[in-house]
Amino acid sequence: MERPKELPIIRETGMSTSESGKDPRHQKRSKGREELAQRLEGCIERRASGRIRDLHVVCSDDKIILQGRSRTYHAKQLAQEAVLDLTGGHPLLTNQIVVC
Repeated sequence: MERPKELPIIRETGMSTSESGKDPRHQKRSKGREELAQRLEGCIERRASGRIRDLHVVCSDDKIILQGRSRTYHAKQLAQEAVLDLTGGHPLLTNQIVVC
């Protein structure tokens, strides 16, 4: 029975926290989330006809949060439906738009 060849041991060094902001993958993800948030805000503005004040959309890897103020629940619902339509029914959508 032949003895298997031993593979050389390769040691990898971890990335320091100061370098993590320079990681191009992190920058791409961050830029992609910002672009998605801007697209969603534009879609909401069109769908709700500007009835959401102080609109802000926050996108992370796993969730989307809608923030702003509206005078009616209907406008709040229009904002939510716009995001669901554009994202194909994103499962982790939080609608924090305040109706006042």
